[in-house]
Amino acid sequence: MSGHAPIICGIDGSRNCRLAARTARKLSEQLSAPLVLVHVVPPRPPMPLAAVPLAGQPVATAQMAELDQFETEAAFDSVSDELTGAAAEYITERGYAAARISALADARDARVIVVGTRGVGAAQSALLGSVSQELAADASRPVIVVPEQSDGKFGPGPVVCGVDGSEHAQAAAQVAAQIAQDLQCALTVVSVRTSRRTGDGVAAGLSAMTAVTAAVEHVERAVISGDPAIELIRAAADRNAALLIVGSRGRGPVRAALLGSVSAATARHAHCPVLIVPPAVAVPEA
Repeated sequence: MSGHAPIICGIDGSRNCRLAARTARKLSEQLSAPLVLVHVVPPRPPMPLAAVPLAGQPVATAQMAELDQFETEAAFDSVSDELTGAAAEYITERGYAAARISALADARDARVIVVGTRGVGAAQSALLGSVSQELAADASRPVIVVPEQSDGKFGPGPVVCGVDGSEHAQAAAQVAAQIAQDLQCALTVVSVRTSRRTGDGVAAGLSAMTAVTAAVEHVERAVISGDPAIELIRAAADRNAALLIVGSRGRGPVRAALLGSVSAATARHAHCPVLIVPPAVAVPEA
C-alpha cells in the first residue's frame, strides 16, 4: 500500500471521537501517513418552520445550514487538543456517516479508518456505535475501533492478532503482519482452543499463518484455552499490545446489524485500539 495512503478518522464531537483522533494522529505519525478528519452532517428530514430546537429556541428550516455549520465547527473543535501541532486535512461530508466515511476512504485509497466505539446521541448500539459497527462489517478498508478504556493510546508491546484457521483469520493475519512491519514491532499470533476446536485444528490454524507472517522479524505463536474474546483481550492486555487485530465475520444480509461476537466484544472491551478486518478488505496474496 502506498506510503501516502492517508489515515481517515471520523469525527462527531463525542468523547470517543477524541480518543479516535488521538489514535489516528499517533498512527499517522508512526506510518508517516497523511491524516484526514471527516465530519458527516446527517440528512435532515423535511420539517415545518421552527421545528428544531437549539439551546431552547426554535430554529427555522431556513437556518438549518447555519445549524449544520455550527455542529461541524463544534465537532472539529472538540479534537483540537488531541491534534495540537499536527498537520491534518478537515473534510465535511453530507449523508449517512458510515457510507460517506467508507466512500471517502475508497476515494483516497486510505490505509485505515479510525472511529470511536460510540457516537453522540441517545440511539447508541448495545454493542458498538452504529457507525463503527457498519464500517467494521461493510468497509473495504481495515477499521480501527478505539474502546473507551484504551484512552486512545498504543501500548509499547506487539501487535496481537487472533486467528482460527479461517479465511477471515488469514486476511487479519496478513494485515497484522504488514502493520507490525510498518510499526517496527513484534507480532503475536494467538489461537484460542475452545470446546469446539481440537488441538489438531488449532495447530493447523497456526501453521497456516506461518507463510503469511514470514516477513515479520519477531513472531510469537500462542495457543490459549477459553473464550476467544476474553482470551484475546487478556493476551493483548498482558503484552501491553499496540493493537489487537481480528477478522469480522459477516452473517449474511444482516452483517451490518450484527458483527461476529469476537470482533464486537474485543472492540468494546479491549484496553488497546482494535483493528477489525471487514470481509470486503482486499489483502495481497501471501
